[in-house]
Amino acid sequence: MKRRILITGIDSGLKAKLIKQFLESDFKVAATVNISQKKNKSGNSSFIEIPWNCRSPLSAKNVILECLTKMDGFDEALTIFSSEQNNKPIHEISSSEIENAIDSSLKSSLFILKEIILYFQKIENGNISLINDIQQSEILAPLYAVESGGLRALAKSLFASYQNEALTINSFTSSSGAPEDYVEFIYKNIGTRTKAVHGKTFKFQDRKMPFFLS
Repeated sequence: MKRRILITGIDSGLKAKLIKQFLESDFKVAATVNISQKKNKSGNSSFIEIPWNCRSPLSAKNVILECLTKMDGFDEALTIFSSEQNNKPIHEISSSEIENAIDSSLKSSLFILKEIILYFQKIENGNISLINDIQQSEILAPLYAVESGGLRALAKSLFASYQNEALTINSFTSSSGAPEDYVEFIYKNIGTRTKAVHGKTFKFQDRKMPFFLS
């Protein structure tokens, strides 16, 4: 039986590459897509697209229901934290830009994470991977700083909160500008895992120097 994975997050280049990688590795893949976009007819029975309104808690619940209906649930969940490019200083950022950034990168992921955790608690199994797709540098622009710092804090909180449960939670981050290598690194640490791992932040530096941090 094929392993089943749910990939969530706003549409991005990294998300598309992860979908392609897991499909090519013989996974059954369900992926959220912007609710305003038409569903693609790929002809691949192993790939399911689920329209998703990232600002709606109800839509997050529907994502889980669609997975249950169309592929009898899932074993793995990747939640991608992305951010739209915004390098403005704080005084030049409009209120709407701040609201959109928080809605798309933090609030939306919390809605879907809640539903994924509830589902894995119910089946008493499952692995969640928090994927950092936020641009990294020594000094982050204001919105990046809030989003990247929020993800690190969230990961530590989830590691501690769910350490005694059947589900596992880990995170991935990259300081490299090579998305293809980052995708391969993520896949190798998920697709070829032979034992349960919980509470690890896997950091990809470059192709020759992958390592993980507690």
